Amino acid sequence: MTLIKLLSLILLFPSISVVRKIINKADLNFFDLLIIFNTLFFVIIPLKSNRTVYDAIGRLATDTSVFVFFYLLFFFITSLIASKMIKKNNNSPINVTYFLKNYPKLKISLVFKIFLIVLPIFSIVYYIPQMSLISAFEGIQEESASASYEQSSMVKFFATIFRFGLIVPMIIFFQNIKTKKFDLLILISLLLFLVNYLMLSRRELLEFLLFGGIVFYSINREMIDKKLISYGVLLGAFLYFVYFPFYNIIRTTPVEFKISDPINSITEIYDYGVNKFDEANESAAESTDTRAINLYKAVYWVARNDSDEDISWGKITISAIDHAIPRVLNPGKGMGSEITLQDRQKITYDSADSVLLLALADYSTFGSIITVLFYLIIYRIWLFISKFSEFVFGKTIVSLYVAYSIFSLAFATEQKLDGILAKTVAFTLIIGLIVVIHKLNFIKILNRTGSLQSTTNNHI
Repeated sequence: MTLIKLLSLILLFPSISVVRKIINKADLNFFDLLIIFNTLFFVIIPLKSNRTVYDAIGRLATDTSVFVFFYLLFFFITSLIASKMIKKNNNSPINVTYFLKNYPKLKISLVFKIFLIVLPIFSIVYYIPQMSLISAFEGIQEESASASYEQSSMVKFFATIFRFGLIVPMIIFFQNIKTKKFDLLILISLLLFLVNYLMLSRRELLEFLLFGGIVFYSINREMIDKKLISYGVLLGAFLYFVYFPFYNIIRTTPVEFKISDPINSITEIYDYGVNKFDEANESAAESTDTRAINLYKAVYWVARNDSDEDISWGKITISAIDHAIPRVLNPGKGMGSEITLQDRQKITYDSADSVLLLALADYSTFGSIITVLFYLIIYRIWLFISKFSEFVFGKTIVSLYVAYSIFSLAFATEQKLDGILAKTVAFTLIIGLIVVIHKLNFIKILNRTGSLQSTTNNHI
């Protein structure tokens, strides 16, 4: 444990460059975000974890710990190099905060505002009971487990629409925050989205809050001062010390969720958490730390159990690509990378996933560099699809969706390559939805002056 903590201290150094950017209120690109989020999982969490948490990993061999250290170090260094290669004034989605800062103002119709309120309300009844980890929804989830492939695909596609619906009110809210011209319907929409995210996993809630933070940082960073930073620290402390343990408690609630009365059911679930908080707080906090280190544990176990003969040199990557192709196009697709990665860890149960983990099992030390290449390729695919869309249908908010998607990609440290590639299919469908929304004049892109933006000379 002591060795890993010492090595983790060294791994903090690559993130200093990004932290310096934040202190100087400079722009952050995709690779900066990638470094920050991976530092959280692979450096900060091992540093702060105690002996009880480390016991979940098992015996920590010195040579394996050193190997994992260099594997992660190469990944961070490669990401830093990639970050430096992106020009500061590159107005494309990969330069996330610069792109959002310069994004034109949006105007949406009353009909679309109502849709942005109905969407999260419908989600509470349809999506949340199927995807939340709270045990009150287990009855609905058991029924969903026997759903057909088509029904399961519809739920996943709704999840993509749900996340897309968040982007527009978030951008409009922060574009108007300096003028204090708050649209009541936009505010209601964001609050309803927050209610949804409070019932989803901690990762989903953090993504919601951090994306809001990135949009604010991009558009209104001159408003950031010591007072605002202190509020941010207080929010982070509240989430870690109060809400996350509280959420772990309500995950085991015996309260039944009644789909016919969702509002009262949700109130009863949270009342249960409040009443049980004091007696279960300590064990819930320890449970949070133990689960948080699972991703590091998965990387460690692959490194510990692998031999040179186990390196598959692309076979797991191919299985991930095969699994990501929809069954309608690939009826004989395999099980994907998950089972293979479990075998490489010598376990029989579901473990944490990540692109770094897959690349380690598939390419050994080179996997740290190949991981960055994977991310670049995924971005280029999404960029090509969006450029083609704007070439055919004209200027839409598709580039804004690309910016959100790569923020989510950087944040999705725990997501397997299969799932990221599968998002490309949903990404294409959402592009089609965006085009329809624009054709119906539900969304209009304005210049900074408030007039309609020309569809010429615009590019991603």
